Amino acid sequence: MGLIGNIYGFLGYYCHVRDKLDKAMRFYEKGMAHDMTKPSYKLAYGVLLLKSGQFQKARDIFSSVLIDPRYKDSVRNMAKLNLSLAYWKLGDIDTAIEMLRELHRKQRTSRIYETLGYLLIEKGNLDEALKYNLEAVKYDDEDPVILDNLAQTYYMMGKLKEAKRYFEKAESLKEDQVSTLYYLGCIYQQEGNLQAAKEKLEKAFGCNINPLSTISREAIQQKLEEINYALQSSSLK
Repeated sequence: MGLIGNIYGFLGYYCHVRDKLDKAMRFYEKGMAHDMTKPSYKLAYGVLLLKSGQFQKARDIFSSVLIDPRYKDSVRNMAKLNLSLAYWKLGDIDTAIEMLRELHRKQRTSRIYETLGYLLIEKGNLDEALKYNLEAVKYDDEDPVILDNLAQTYYMMGKLKEAKRYFEKAESLKEDQVSTLYYLGCIYQQEGNLQAAKEKLEKAFGCNINPLSTISREAIQQKLEEINYALQSSSLK
């Protein structure tokens, strides 16, 4: 059974890395039905489920990897990190944060800093988020997600000058990061530079946005409508 399942898993992964996501999903599902055991295929399937908004199924996949003693600690740690994302999207941010704290106590990686750094902002623990994200930037000051997290922390604290500086650095490293573009648009709007704000938000709207994204297409659309209204009003004066 495992052999057939892993063949389907390989086909799913083959399609997955070539962005043929519907085919990948079908092969992964067939793989699971035939006892797919290779952890890289299970983890990839779980990530695809996360990005398609199937959070409960993703949670079950990552949980099955986490509790399986056959897998290496590195594999189970990756499952735990992804499992935290499923819990967050299912509304249990406290469990998600605690899982990430446990991982952080065991090791330091950019992925852990990225994920926990954002969830602390989402939880509203801004003082703790600031301390953690400053630590994260010391760990890796060329990671656009880490820089974006620190910028968002400053933004939520009303420190727009500091926020803008880190958002701009994040954008210089990854120009299609939707949250960076969105918040830069918001900052330009607050500065009165409506045309620049519109450009950033239109670029954000064109980014790849999925259910795992931290900024929704609806939020961008709403902000664009505000700015377009303001631009039209100013042209009539």
